[in-house]
Amino acid sequence: MMKSIINRYFKFTLLTVFSLIILGCESSDQGIGDSSSGTGSVAVLLTDAPIDGFNKFLITVSEISLLGEDGSVSLFSGNETIDLLDLNSHSDLFSLTTNIPAGNYYKLRMQVSDPKLLVLDMDGNILETVVPKMGGNGKLDLNPRSEIVITAGQTLALQLDMDAQKSIHLIQNGNGDYRFRPVVFIDVLTDTMLGKLVRLSGYVDDIEENSFELCKQPVDSNDELVHLNDDADEYQENEREHCIKIFTDSSTSYFNDMGHAVAQTELTDNSAVTVLGFYSAMYDDRYVGFKAEVVELAAADVFKTYNGVIENIDTDNKLIEIRNQDDTLKTIKFVPETRVFDMTGKAMLLADLQLDMTIKVEGIYDDINAQVNAAVIFVEPASAMTSQLSGSFIAFHNDMTGFDMLNNTNEETCVTIDENTHAYLLSFESGGFKSEMVSVSELQSGQHLDAYGSFDNTGCFMAGSLLLVKL
Repeated sequence: MMKSIINRYFKFTLLTVFSLIILGCESSDQGIGDSSSGTGSVAVLLTDAPIDGFNKFLITVSEISLLGEDGSVSLFSGNETIDLLDLNSHSDLFSLTTNIPAGNYYKLRMQVSDPKLLVLDMDGNILETVVPKMGGNGKLDLNPRSEIVITAGQTLALQLDMDAQKSIHLIQNGNGDYRFRPVVFIDVLTDTMLGKLVRLSGYVDDIEENSFELCKQPVDSNDELVHLNDDADEYQENEREHCIKIFTDSSTSYFNDMGHAVAQTELTDNSAVTVLGFYSAMYDDRYVGFKAEVVELAAADVFKTYNGVIENIDTDNKLIEIRNQDDTLKTIKFVPETRVFDMTGKAMLLADLQLDMTIKVEGIYDDINAQVNAAVIFVEPASAMTSQLSGSFIAFHNDMTGFDMLNNTNEETCVTIDENTHAYLLSFESGGFKSEMVSVSELQSGQHLDAYGSFDNTGCFMAGSLLLVKL
């Protein structure tokens, strides 16, 4: 019988998911699951894209399961409310489930409910609450282009992008109501498809030159770690000792709880840390591995976030001024170790920062110098890169590098596409929403679609993604 040892990783807190990933604590050939009986493991990571106009987007997830020819396998069951907008710059390890029968699965099903949008003031007080109308019963079926393959003795990582911007639509009936149509993209992470940065928090143990273990609680060196094939009850009794391996290299940055860059030697056993890193299968595909980009020598939520638009950059003194939503200026201090990423997780350089960029800074406020000591800077996309064009498909261009569509104002618009343009077919079936990745070539005359991208200097709309409504 399939046993799910752990099926929830609470946001920013290391739970017993680490009991499934013991590297360096026991024999190096100890794997996850039981490969002799043909089972593997699945890690689910949740992330989101930015959305304008709201500070929080709350939604409750009650079920995540895989569907195959032999039935369904649960990856998560419960009621967990998450804030999607907390995840617009990173992924959250939501669940990890072991002993899943090896084989091919053709669909991932989610059950969601209670969407709620909040507008907050600078002190976190609620100014406005919007409850979007949600069609159906909250069931969402995700059909990837290829099957999800569970391999015996190995762990598969799935990143679910619950795209808030594409999920929320204003109902054009004059009263400003919102409609929630869940849009979720699914990616199988590999050593070439890393996904977004993942945030993990816990306590340090077993420090080595290029790695350390991250544990749920401080580790008592006198305690003996349990083996992966021990009974599930022992996992519950000994969950405090189980750890996950974090890999580091010369590019990893370290910051203390004052937000100052420090050397790796400041990392000590049993100290609380928060790690921003990428999923990695390159070390051992039996395990969910993470390569650390930034290590904050502090517990979860000690480093705060500050949002604003860059108004001044002083490269000599390594200072940035940003203007936040209440129209006040805040000074950001950066150092060579400060890491810069775009919201998809792509690494950038400090030299790439420019005036008028919207950034999200993670750091520690220095009262004495009235500045934020920055560990990480996330660059939000320009608004032009997230424009939406809605309408109906007319016909492809002769060279198949684009097509014409009739937009909602009855104007004909050319749309350009390339090999990086992704298309998703959305439909409403069996009381729930269905989403599957399809080829752009499957567009049909009169089919409604939403295109996301930006206009180029020729007046054509360059589409990065397309949402197609089933005819």
